[in-house]
Amino acid sequence: MMKAYIILFALYIPLSCSNDVETQDDDILGFELLSDVNGHWVGSNETAFGFYDWFAFDFRPISPSHSHSIYEGAANQNIITSIFLAEYEGKKQIMARNGGWLGNQYRATYFILDKAENRNQEKYYRLVDAVGGPDRSYMEFRFVADSIYMDAYKDNSGTLDQPIHHMGFAGSNRNPSYSQKAVALFDYPQETIEVNLNNQFSILIDKDSALFLEEDLDPFPKSDHGHISDLRVDIKRNTPTQNQGLLFFLSKSEVVSEDGSVNWSNLDNTVIRTIDLGRTENNYTCTYLHPDDYFVTIFHDLDGDGIPSSGDYSSSSKQTTVLPNSQESVQVEIEMQLP
Repeated sequence: MMKAYIILFALYIPLSCSNDVETQDDDILGFELLSDVNGHWVGSNETAFGFYDWFAFDFRPISPSHSHSIYEGAANQNIITSIFLAEYEGKKQIMARNGGWLGNQYRATYFILDKAENRNQEKYYRLVDAVGGPDRSYMEFRFVADSIYMDAYKDNSGTLDQPIHHMGFAGSNRNPSYSQKAVALFDYPQETIEVNLNNQFSILIDKDSALFLEEDLDPFPKSDHGHISDLRVDIKRNTPTQNQGLLFFLSKSEVVSEDGSVNWSNLDNTVIRTIDLGRTENNYTCTYLHPDDYFVTIFHDLDGDGIPSSGDYSSSSKQTTVLPNSQESVQVEIEMQLP
């Protein structure tokens, strides 16, 4: 399992498709994407910045017509990806929001679904820049059985004549159950408008892209999202970890037990987020967090292998409960050296 560092992502996979995907409502192209994207997808990620043999996306509903995932790499380094039903151009349409924080720079780009196709048990969806269209950027999702393929292209010149592949994620749905509680809660998906984006892209920093670089100008900011929470983790360091970088794993099952043993299966299959903590960071707040029960594990990665292993200084995995629309907190102590 390699530590997944922050990347910017867009999506593309070439696929020859035909036959529209059957939808619940003939007027809503690609309505099934709202369901197909749900899951705890674990796999590998090939990016413009390197190859990562372990990476995860955790898509779950946060409303009757909105599925959300976030990747957090470190403080102010995250990527959000939302798929939702919007009112846009006077009709119901499937849209996406991709962005977050990169250092002190906020960014959010909006996409609209323009293709939904089915061929030989494979489902394919394409979402293009809501203003610039496919010549500016587009994201593609392909689903085959319990596997997902996500890729993207972006071209600031607006021509996309020789696109650069920024990301290629291939993964399997390791834990479909993670999203089921929210699916039942919201009777998801429904044909309920999540947000009205009519006339929201008229004042832009770039006339050729539905891009926002200021959160207070974003037409659908975090403050308008429901059923998500924050979790503040306070860290008590032992002497060997003072002024040292740490890794923070958020998982659905215990990774490190109180006796220091590591559950390798849980490590590979149930981790939700992997976050770098700086030498002086003694607390960290997870944002856009789905309500659930989690385990928090903090460790100093002495050998640099990206996982809690023999010789590393680590906490045991601390369980905590995150309620909907809340700001929770938990304290974790790095109390041992792993055998």
